[in-house]
Amino acid sequence: MIAKKELLELCKYIVKEGKSLGADAIEVQAEESNNLASNIEMGQVSSVELTSESGIAIRVFIGKKIGSAFTNIPTKDATKEALELALAAARATTEDENWSSLPEPSTYSTIEGLWDESVTKVEASRVAEISTEIVQKSVSEQPGLIAGFGGSGAIDIVAAYANSNGVEHAEKGTVAFVYVAGVEPIESGMTPSVFSLDVRRGIELEIDRVVDELVSTIRIVKITAQGKSGKHTIIMHPSAYGQLMQFTLFESIRGDNVARGKSKIGDKLGEKIASELITIVDDGTDSRGINASEADDEGVPRQRTPIIENGVLRSFIWDHYWAQRMGVKSTGNAKRNKRQGLVEVSTSNIIVEPGTREFEDIVSEIDYGYYIRGVQGAHSSNPESGDFSIVGNPAILIENGKMVGAVHGLMISGNIYDLLKQVVEVAKTPRNMQTVIAPEIVFKDVDIITKE
Repeated sequence: MIAKKELLELCKYIVKEGKSLGADAIEVQAEESNNLASNIEMGQVSSVELTSESGIAIRVFIGKKIGSAFTNIPTKDATKEALELALAAARATTEDENWSSLPEPSTYSTIEGLWDESVTKVEASRVAEISTEIVQKSVSEQPGLIAGFGGSGAIDIVAAYANSNGVEHAEKGTVAFVYVAGVEPIESGMTPSVFSLDVRRGIELEIDRVVDELVSTIRIVKITAQGKSGKHTIIMHPSAYGQLMQFTLFESIRGDNVARGKSKIGDKLGEKIASELITIVDDGTDSRGINASEADDEGVPRQRTPIIENGVLRSFIWDHYWAQRMGVKSTGNAKRNKRQGLVEVSTSNIIVEPGTREFEDIVSEIDYGYYIRGVQGAHSSNPESGDFSIVGNPAILIENGKMVGAVHGLMISGNIYDLLKQVVEVAKTPRNMQTVIAPEIVFKDVDIITKE
């Protein structure tokens, strides 16, 4: 893999060359990664693959005209060709009257834990062994279980950014993961699919915990339960409400949507929009999340940005462009779509602050309700209004403090901003879902429809 110093030097070369060819301003973002992955299909380790990828995104500015180009060949010759294409595109396009300038140099914090040498040294045989181990342990503990899909992997990444204002930054990171989705045959067909994972910066993964979570849930959803429609208490796994929030709340906190008037909460800063039990932070410096880094894709330092604090809306998230348009500062939330040349506002790692009681203790005190471990249809939610209608899958009935079985076809409808006000408890132990690190949340009086 190319060293981060070498990658940064290439970015600096492109910036210098772009200025000499007529660009008034220029920025370059480059990334190189190695991904060693083993795949599980229908209970078997189907493949082990090593893929290496390079990507260099160039944006040039001639006055207020913007052009971009992309290459996956990290050489001076290839990048010069891409640079010339970007310049040609800028000359041919119309002006963006709202564009002002590129980011200025900043000081970057050192984030501990982004890099673990064990990931770079792991061999393909070890990655295959991890996938094999999780399949074998799952089937050993639950003989009827089928590991439908899953896998494990080790990724190392080098990234660099430079622009004509003097911003120069390079960093590296690692990620290791294992995940599995399992089902089991039942009299009516198959159980709902149950998903479990572990993601870390080093290769020492918690396989036993992943298996225990998968198997214990499969044993519950093998039993079919009859639910009741109405307003009920539900507990949502972070995977479930994380998907729901992705297409509703997270869209509304994006600065570009706020600026365009497409956010329902765009004028609610300082107002209470959720239960006081809810504190949500966007934290690009938390190394537990895979989106943690020292800088975003515009070379702006990552930061910890409180979004909702004890129910009160505190901030939106911004990239440099939209922050300048609105007279605020970037929160380090720029994400680059390299092939399209676009920079978008995007969440980094979403952290939900935990409560005081463990999940099991909360369940034990629920007389009647549901545990929603996953959802389907969250993508069809309305990002502007926050309205949603989703299917809980798996949806588990809770009676007299115990989880008794899966309720098939259970539907949940409502509005995300009403739902946030219906929170009555947040569990104690967070779960790392890659970009969402959060515990279970309990909501009251949620509209539920079940098959009678």
